[in-house]
Amino acid sequence: MKYPTDIVIFGAGIAGLWAFNRLKSMGYDVILLEVAAIGGGQTIASQGIIHSGLKFSIAGKVNNLAKSISKMPERWRACLNGAGELNLSTAKINATSQQMLIPKGFMGDLTNIITRKTLGDSVRNMPKNEWSEDIKNSGFNGSIVNMGELVLDVPSLIRSLADPYKNCIRKITQEQASEPFKFLKDNNITAKRIIFTGAASNHKIAAKNNHDSGLKTQARPLLQGMMRNAPFPLYAHLIGKTDKPVASITTHKMSDGTLIWYLGGGVAERKADSDPTQVYSATQKAFKLYMPAIDFSDNKWAVLSIFRIEGKSNTDSWMPDTPTIHRAGDALYCWPTKLTFAPMLSDMILEDLKKHGITPSNKISNFSFLPDVEYAKTPWDTAKWTK
Repeated sequence: MKYPTDIVIFGAGIAGLWAFNRLKSMGYDVILLEVAAIGGGQTIASQGIIHSGLKFSIAGKVNNLAKSISKMPERWRACLNGAGELNLSTAKINATSQQMLIPKGFMGDLTNIITRKTLGDSVRNMPKNEWSEDIKNSGFNGSIVNMGELVLDVPSLIRSLADPYKNCIRKITQEQASEPFKFLKDNNITAKRIIFTGAASNHKIAAKNNHDSGLKTQARPLLQGMMRNAPFPLYAHLIGKTDKPVASITTHKMSDGTLIWYLGGGVAERKADSDPTQVYSATQKAFKLYMPAIDFSDNKWAVLSIFRIEGKSNTDSWMPDTPTIHRAGDALYCWPTKLTFAPMLSDMILEDLKKHGITPSNKISNFSFLPDVEYAKTPWDTAKWTK
């Protein structure tokens, strides 16, 4: 039996899910194939921050990355309200704003300049009478900038994107994923476009199929920290004296309701195979400076090793300032760079389809001969905790 379809997407992370949902809603016949779990890998490991770009401007200049990201939050908000290009109204919002905690004397008037000139009215200094009691009691001494950055519950976001068209998301084996074109041929699946969104596997697949001419990628290893039994909900960037936060903190709940602080930023930017105690020590040092009144000695800790792969930046930035697409024949190799950029990546995919005259067939193929695929579990529910 033959299975002609409009689009095949390999990889059910945020990039694949957003493009899949958007294409399906427009009438394209799409099959999304996943080797592990829906939303697994870098997506479920995300902190869920819809960046406004402000933290990338704290060095005193507004770079392309900050400008690109600053347009994203409103687009996400429209979708979360059910009024955007996608309906994400079932996704949960953990926090309506991430905050920048800036110790006294660190930044001077720089944040005021950024607030006024770069990223809009949603970014503002918070007077002390608006601080939460938890922050006041933590011993923090400095200023707080409200960034207008949403923080999403990633598992509910994944389900919001996948559930409407779940029958068109199917599981393949590791062997099949490593030979995607052979898999399609063996199963008589043909498509007008084949899209790869598995960030870590894209380059390897491209090289194996002689699709890598001119393709450049870069790796950013991370060792994300997790702290169990967090004292209160916190969504904050701890700002230091460089252009990267000392730590980026988001709060999540384990399946039993236990509060977790998930720790990114500077404390996590080290080799993925580094000694976990380096993360714990760096985090405790930061906490002593920013929240000296809180005793963290009895908390439990864990780490998550992430080997993040992205399209190579064409700028002098330490990370790409837009999503990246590499085209080879009928195949597109895609990297969103950040969770925030998933809508922009789907725009780029649609531009390619329009350019080459690929329009929706408004049919739905039956791929039920392939097995169903489960949703990914959160890192904190699978972690091994230590004192």
